[in-house]
Amino acid sequence: MFLDIVINTIDEYGMIKKDDCITAALSGGADSVCLILILKELSDKYSFTLDALHINHCIRGKESDRDEEFCRNLCKKYDIPLTVIRTDVPAAAAESKKSLEETARDIRYQAFEKHAGDKGKIATAHTVSDNAETVILNMARGTGLKGLCGIPPVRDNIIRPLLDVTRQHIEDYLKSINQGFVTDSTNLSDDYTRNRIRHKIIPELLKINEGFYKTFSSEIKILKEENSFIAQCAEDAYRKCRNGSGVISGLDKYPDAVKKRIISMFFIENNLPFDYNKICSVCSLAEKNGKINIAKGVFITGKNGSISIIGESERIPELETPLKIGRNYIFKNKVLIAEKNKKDGLLIDLDKVCGTIILRNRRYGDKIKLSGRDFTSSVKKLLNENIPSEKRPFIHYLSDDMGLIYVENIGVADRVKVTGESNRILSVKTEDVI
Repeated sequence: MFLDIVINTIDEYGMIKKDDCITAALSGGADSVCLILILKELSDKYSFTLDALHINHCIRGKESDRDEEFCRNLCKKYDIPLTVIRTDVPAAAAESKKSLEETARDIRYQAFEKHAGDKGKIATAHTVSDNAETVILNMARGTGLKGLCGIPPVRDNIIRPLLDVTRQHIEDYLKSINQGFVTDSTNLSDDYTRNRIRHKIIPELLKINEGFYKTFSSEIKILKEENSFIAQCAEDAYRKCRNGSGVISGLDKYPDAVKKRIISMFFIENNLPFDYNKICSVCSLAEKNGKINIAKGVFITGKNGSISIIGESERIPELETPLKIGRNYIFKNKVLIAEKNKKDGLLIDLDKVCGTIILRNRRYGDKIKLSGRDFTSSVKKLLNENIPSEKRPFIHYLSDDMGLIYVENIGVADRVKVTGESNRILSVKTEDVI
């Protein structure tokens, strides 16, 4: 029964394919121990290779070292390759001025991404119990439909095979095979918001409905479907409404649910601060003449279903030009050099390019399926993970008639990658101009 639920989740979301390289995030707690043992059991069925990654955050002193040693022994017992990374999270949190929890999470996912590389997948042990806690936390802090959808089963190269099982399922499974685990002492304290939800709110919900988790899972799937539909409608509408990076027209054609998402995309693209109240104000503004102040020296005007920005903002204007062989400039202090049949820089198979290659800067909603990956990534996410914030506005992009084929310091699209059969090869590299 338990294994069937996990298999159904894996199959429903296409999490695992033949010859995948999967790394299990292993903390030593019950959830992650269950995850790695289930994946070990399923590795023959799905024909994938398995290893584990443990991150010692050095937060709990001897207890953290105990967890690391437990993970080493567990992986040795089941013959699973293990990588251990030690990182001083308290020091990193002090330097970044973020909370320990947020800093630890950032470090974990950076380590996962680096360890997995371009071709690997990371499996995390999130359960339906975690998902319920996340949704309740989002509701308490304030959220829209997206926040009510909870933890995604698949995000880029991260998979969550246990997302439809409860924490009780896991503990029962480990007990049935006589497998121990470690307990993080911080999980027992109600000093943390998530723990208070786990220890106080969830038990009350289970008293009201003992089938709460099953009902919750069904509701989440419905919300995901509806959110996906509205998101796609808003993306399509934004492309139709957008007349340059600082102007949106035709907002009056759309219902408020779509209109507000269009406005939030408008804020994001133009690097403007916003919250729900500002979105509502701009939504109302689009129906009448007038203007409102959004940031220092920046106003948004509205008239007849259109909105536009006036004043100085930090947004970057749209820049683009057809790519030429040789030196290409769209930024003052950088050059992109394109050469044929050279082997240095990033390589593009010209015979796989569709139409004209355009050199440009970033556009809202840019996505790319990188070489060697079987999933499409948000460029925003890739930049946040790999490029310092001050350099992000000045990254070169190449696109053809089908979309992005190159992002500077990130990589090339899988569909134009060079193989042993490639004949016409384009080499691309960038240099600073002094």
